[in-house]
Order: sequence, then structure tokens, then C-alpha cells
Amino acid sequence: MTAENYIDTTVPYVTPDYTCSRVLSLMDTFKMSHLPVIENDIYIGVISEDELFDKEMFEEVLSDFGVMRSPYVLSTQHVLDVLAIATHFSVPIVPVVNVERKYLGAITSQNLIDALAKITNVQSKGAVLVLEMGVHDYSLSEIARIVESENAKLISSYVTEYEDSTRIDVTLVVNMAEISPVVKALERYGYKVNTFFSGSNKIDDFYRERYELLMDYMKI
Repeated sequence: MTAENYIDTTVPYVTPDYTCSRVLSLMDTFKMSHLPVIENDIYIGVISEDELFDKEMFEEVLSDFGVMRSPYVLSTQHVLDVLAIATHFSVPIVPVVNVERKYLGAITSQNLIDALAKITNVQSKGAVLVLEMGVHDYSLSEIARIVESENAKLISSYVTEYEDSTRIDVTLVVNMAEISPVVKALERYGYKVNTFFSGSNKIDDFYRERYELLMDYMKI
């Protein structure tokens, strides 16, 4: 699950000798708010539509812009590193480079969500459950034991933490479509099941909603 597996080589890029109006035209054509800037195959940075409008740069060339933000990942980095960079810099594309900083392509938001879907096994048949608990009450081995006691398998899980709080949400992907026995078993052991989804459409809606929340957080 490294960055090189999710590179999109169709993402357009610009060079420092482009005028800003030409860059804006390209953004409009491809419906993109950010584009990579490349010079002699070397990655320079990312330019955004908002930055160009804020500086009221239109006929100037990009080389006159000044210092650009430079988010990127190496091709050998894990896809979760891509998510961390995208969130930190609030960008919808993350350029991918090699150790010599040669530009290899970019990972888009859609590429990223496809990768996350594979990590979380969202396309597997089954159900999704979300548990709420205190961080000190979390034990994946115990949760897995309870799930397996109902003849189900825990396919994947991840933890969502909340700032300035000891509360966490634990999202479980289980390989059983009829999830009621697992829900009841978890509740018998004192776990609070906030919500659960069964069936591919409902699961797709669940992950789509969380993807949209991520995009809202990134403000892109």
C-alpha cells in the first residue's frame, strides 16, 4: 500500500514560466483547484487558485510568485502518509517524488479514498459497526473474541480519537451481513454500539459520509 501504487499520471502540471492566467485557465479546464509546479522534471511545489487570486497575479509568471508550499510524499511511503500530508496541508492532490525529488505524478482525493477503501475492506460483504468507549477500555483482542463468539470474523478495524477527550470511536468491519447477534453480544459485555450498517449500499453511504467529512475538514 505504498504511494507509487496510487499515482495518477493524468494530473496536469505547470512550469515556472507559465503565466498565472494560463495556470488559472488550466485549472478551470480540468476542474482542479491546485496544480503541481515542475521544473526540468524536478518538483517545486503546489500552486492554488485561491493563492493566485489573493495576490491578484494574472499576467505575471509563476517564477514571480515567491515561495510555494511544497507538500509531497516519496513513492515508497505508505498511503496513510499521503492522508497525513493531504490533511496537514489541506490539499486535494499530493505530489509523489523519488529520492532525487523527480516528479512521478500525483495522488488525488479520489485515489486516496480508493486506497482507504482497500485498507478498511469497505468492499467486502458484511457489516460495519461503530463502538464508543473510553480509551482505557479499548481492547481489540477482547472485541475480536466477542465477534468470533457469534461465528463472525473481524476483517478490519480503526480507531478515531477526539481532541481534548478520552473518548474514542472504534469502527469494525465484520464479514457477517446479519449483524444483530454480534451487536447483542457486544452490548451484553457492556460495549456501547453507536451505530451499525449492513448491506453494500448502506456501507457505501457510511464511508461516503465520512469521506465528505474529511474533505470538509481539509476545506478543499
